[in-house]
Amino acid sequence: MVRGAEPLVRVRRPRGDAGRRARRIRHSRQQDPRQLTQEDMKEKIVLGHVGVAQLLASRGFDTVFSMLGGTNVPWIGAGVADGLLRLVPTRHEATCVSAAVGYARSTGKVGLCSVSRGPGFANAVNALIAAQRNHSPIMLVVAESPSPDSMTAQNVDQRGFTELIGAGFHHAGTFAELPAALDAAVTAAEWDGQPQVLSLADRIVDEEIDDLPAGRAPGRSRGAPDAASITTAVDMLAAASRPVIVAGQGAVHADAGAALADLAEETGAALATSVLANQLFAGHPHDLGLSGGWAPVASRATLRECDLVLVFGASFNQFTSGHGKLFSNPAVVQCDVNAAAVAEVVPVDLALIGDARDTAALLLDEWRLRELGRRQPPSLPSRHEIRESVHAVPLETSTGLDPREVYRVLDEVLPPNRVIVTDSGRSLPTLISLVGTPSARDFLVGRGYGSIGLGLGTAIGASAGRPDAPVFLVCGDGGLMMSAQELDAVRLAGLDLTIIVMNDLQYGAEVKHLRKYGLPDDIAQQAPPDLVGLARVFEGSGQLVTTLDDLRGLTLPPHGLHLVDVRIDPEIEGTRALGPNAEKRLGLASAGSM
Repeated sequence: MVRGAEPLVRVRRPRGDAGRRARRIRHSRQQDPRQLTQEDMKEKIVLGHVGVAQLLASRGFDTVFSMLGGTNVPWIGAGVADGLLRLVPTRHEATCVSAAVGYARSTGKVGLCSVSRGPGFANAVNALIAAQRNHSPIMLVVAESPSPDSMTAQNVDQRGFTELIGAGFHHAGTFAELPAALDAAVTAAEWDGQPQVLSLADRIVDEEIDDLPAGRAPGRSRGAPDAASITTAVDMLAAASRPVIVAGQGAVHADAGAALADLAEETGAALATSVLANQLFAGHPHDLGLSGGWAPVASRATLRECDLVLVFGASFNQFTSGHGKLFSNPAVVQCDVNAAAVAEVVPVDLALIGDARDTAALLLDEWRLRELGRRQPPSLPSRHEIRESVHAVPLETSTGLDPREVYRVLDEVLPPNRVIVTDSGRSLPTLISLVGTPSARDFLVGRGYGSIGLGLGTAIGASAGRPDAPVFLVCGDGGLMMSAQELDAVRLAGLDLTIIVMNDLQYGAEVKHLRKYGLPDDIAQQAPPDLVGLARVFEGSGQLVTTLDDLRGLTLPPHGLHLVDVRIDPEIEGTRALGPNAEKRLGLASAGSM
């Protein structure tokens, strides 16, 4: 039992007359109480599938994303019937995992999803890997596998798969073990934003339950660095003339944006983010936008000159550090709750183990205690200058719209309180710097580890979790077609979602590989069907955009599914407008030594 938890439930297995009474009460849950016998009323038996739903609700879960199956439908059905859970059904298991990710990242809560065991779990693995790479705090509930039921062939080593992925795994063999396993999974997800798998033994759904625990065990503290480390970090900050703070997904989980901005204002540091924390510092005058290989030219000039990088909640991997072609050997301080995550890719000069927000506050307190004063930052590019540096890069064109110009118009015409969700693909890189949102929880990059097709699921989760804001998915035609069946999930759940398809009528990334080897590219010319017509099949609406004026006249319905088919230039490569590729095209130096 977890220390601090309420007493665990007392559990009995149904057998004989008691089992028959339990089944009778289960099937009469919708009856008028007056129709139950005195014996039934006296012995109010609750079975495990009802208890699972009640336990999840007691921990704050109210929405579950699921591809239903025989092993999860009893407790989901009970939760929906009792008004404890809202079900958002999906047509594929990977989608319910991605939807939980979108829900979690847009709301700040742990996302709940469920699949059936064996094949259902296997179908979810790709999205689970992406969730692990994205550090997304979700919990996947699945029945045990291998199963003790000799009549099922749906077996796979779910624990082995989960551990191979790098996610957490928790198993409850009885209902009495479930509260502790559930609390451990939620705590782990909240602590460092990693997905967790909660495995339920088959017997749980039919166990008899006398009572439920009243509360959750205390969560795990993210901790804070020791005083000596804080002192050293402030020494390094005071000695630096051009410090930069780089924030990642961990800083978003910790709600550290305001604390890091306060630290930057006092110390004169510039601000930048990883892809997953994009827009964390939206609107702040110190904000450079992205750090790394996709950083715009105007931002790279400042990043290259920095002499100290303070990394908060980011792995500072090869992508965020720019593959050694961005920074010029600055000192590096890295803050993370997980000591094992520090210096995984780039060597660091100082590790700060603790919560990003609390650590930033401690650094600021120490700075002020020393009366180091409020420093002005060096000259920094404005948001307008950063964006224009992306537009200024000359790119080869063919026919169709330049995605950069599409994004310029979208930034102007979409509602300011928008939530932007992306898939992966050729059109993604420039989108991140050209379309803004109010905060990092309003901009969700659904790239995972480079897998296309996960963006629609992520957008479904964001739409379910954020009914207060209009949600827009920006994806390629290939990514949409990989998950097009989930347009029906939007219909079934009655969600509001606008999908902007950057349609080049081909698998554009594959075309360049074919050309590299002097091969004809016809096998990659796989144009999708009529996308506007496809939206109508799923009771939505749509429009075709072939000019920027079409886009400026974009009319969005107040509710439901809407699809915008934007015909873009198939020759334009977004990565050529960013990073060292852009500098080369503009004749600028691109040197780094990290």
